[in-house]
Amino acid sequence: MSQGFYPRFRRPGQVYTHDFIPAGWYPKSPLVKEYPGSVPSKISKVAAEAHGSYSVGHLQAAVLLARTTVEAVAKAKGITQGSLVSKIDELYNQHLVYEHVRDAAHEVRFVGNDAAHGDLVEDPIDEEEAAAILELMDMVLEGVFIAPAKTAAQKAARQARKDAGTAAHPAATGSS
Repeated sequence: MSQGFYPRFRRPGQVYTHDFIPAGWYPKSPLVKEYPGSVPSKISKVAAEAHGSYSVGHLQAAVLLARTTVEAVAKAKGITQGSLVSKIDELYNQHLVYEHVRDAAHEVRFVGNDAAHGDLVEDPIDEEEAAAILELMDMVLEGVFIAPAKTAAQKAARQARKDAGTAAHPAATGSS
């Protein structure tokens, strides 16, 4: 008799194909990280899920989602062909990221690949490395979406002030 996906505690005389010992009370509430509107919604949801996974101790899942986020960033910028290596390099070639952000994306890729291909079985990822990978993922989001949006907003605000000053004082048309 099936007990659904999650088997219940064993009762005398009942047999389950998967026994388990609860590691704590679940579901734990993951911490929620929010990103500014300049990060596309679908990407910010996956990045936030990476942080949420980390916050409840699901380190491998966090790293896999960080890798997924980096690939989604490239695709959001129209870089859809080739391997993740070439997508990251193309972000740099198109001047969408600085060299250190490209390198950060590659580090996320390296560790994400280990997680995706089972290379962590013998040497599992630890909390410190997972935290570093999430920080690097956030660096990619900052470099591709957040910083350019902040810069554009500042530029627009400066231009609006300049335009307002020119409208109020038509004779003042110099720049410093």
